[in-house]
Amino acid sequence: MRHIPLLALLLGVLLVPPGSASAATCADHATQAEAQRAADTRDGDGDGRYCESLPCPCSAGSGSGSPVPPPPASPLPAPTSSCSRPVGVQRVRFGAGKYPNIKRHAESAIAAGWPRVLVVNRPGKGERRERLLRNIPTKDGFDRDEYPPAVGRGRAYNDNRGLVRGVDPIGWVADVMYVRSGENRSHGASLGNKLRRFCNGTRFRYTFG
Repeated sequence: MRHIPLLALLLGVLLVPPGSASAATCADHATQAEAQRAADTRDGDGDGRYCESLPCPCSAGSGSGSPVPPPPASPLPAPTSSCSRPVGVQRVRFGAGKYPNIKRHAESAIAAGWPRVLVVNRPGKGERRERLLRNIPTKDGFDRDEYPPAVGRGRAYNDNRGLVRGVDPIGWVADVMYVRSGENRSHGASLGNKLRRFCNGTRFRYTFG
C-alpha cells in the first residue's frame, strides 16, 4: 500500500504533455508572441494559439513568429456625385453696391460683344488666365479683372451656346479691366463659392442687385 502514492506520482510525470514541465502560466510571458514561441502553457481552446489574452506583438503557430493577419479592411463607400448640371442658365447674383466696378466691367464687356451667358470650365483655368495676362502690366493696388472669368470661359456640353473667343485653348481670350484689389479678390472668392455646386458645362450669368 505504501507503493501506491509513489506509483501515482510516476504516472503523473509520464502523463504530463511535452513542453509543460516548467508549468508556465500566461502571466510568465510579456506578450502573446513570447508565449507562442515558448509553447509551455495550456492552449485552452485547442486552436494552436497560446495566451491569446496577452498583448501583442502576436504570433500564430508554435515558434513561427508569423504575425496574426489583420482583419480585412472595410470597403470604401461608392463615390457619389458632388455637383449638378442644371439645364437652364443659372443666375449668379452679386451686390451692386459691393462690386460696382465688377458690374461696370461686365456690362461694358457684354456691350462690346462678349457673351452674357458663361459656361463653367474649371480645367486649365490657371493656364488660360496666365496666357491672357502675360503681356498686361500689373498696377499697384489694382488687379486685372477678366470678363468672362477664367472659370467661366467654356463650351456647354449640350450645345454650342456659351462658346467664347479663343480656340487654343478654348476660351483663353477675355476682356481685362483694372479693378481695386480688395473688390476683385472678394468677388473672385464669392464667385467660386457660388459655382461650387455646379459641374463643368453648367451655363450661368452674372446678375447684380
